[in-house]
Formats: sequence, C-alpha cells, structure tokens
Amino acid sequence: MLTAQEVIKEIYLLPIKEREKVAHHIVEFGIKASHLEIPEFLDLKEWQDEIARNPFNLKQAAEYLGVSSVTLRRWVKSGRIVAYKIGRAYKFDVNDLKKFKKAHAINE
Repeated sequence: MLTAQEVIKEIYLLPIKEREKVAHHIVEFGIKASHLEIPEFLDLKEWQDEIARNPFNLKQAAEYLGVSSVTLRRWVKSGRIVAYKIGRAYKFDVNDLKKFKKAHAINE
C-alpha cells in the first residue's frame, strides 16, 4: 500500500489539468463524504478556521487574490486593502482577505 507521502509525490508528477481533477475529487468525495459508505475524514469548517488563524504573508495573499505582489503592495500603500507590518514583512488577516475578495468579485 502506498503512503500518503508517496501518493502526493505521484500527484505532483501529473500534468496540471490532471492534478486539478485529483484535487476536485478529493474535495468532492474525500472531504464532503458524498458516498455514504465512506466516512468524512476532514471537517471542512474546522480546516478553514485553522487556515484563517494564521496570517498570510505578501506572497500568499497575492496568490489568494490572484494578483502580483507588486499590485498587492500598491493596494496596501493606497489603503485599498488592510495589512500590518512585522519588521519589513506584510501580514494579512485571512478573514479580511476573504471579505475583500468577495466584495471585489467579478460576476461572470
């Protein structure tokens, strides 16, 4: 039987589209437990709360918002988005980022 670490290594070798399919399948069937015979192994709300407890750095926040680090830094300096600094590093509250992203979402 493969270990989780071995499976993850194999997933990283897949083309990006196949990795997206694997990720979707894990979320759909692994977390939500859509199949009644398969137990839910991850409480999605608890997992999201765990992530939200740790602030994002500039790179993580920019990736989450889908913008460059330069653009995000510009938004912070103009006051468009809230961040705080620890030394020279920007830190972003995950819940603030979620609110910002939701408020500025483009309806397609």
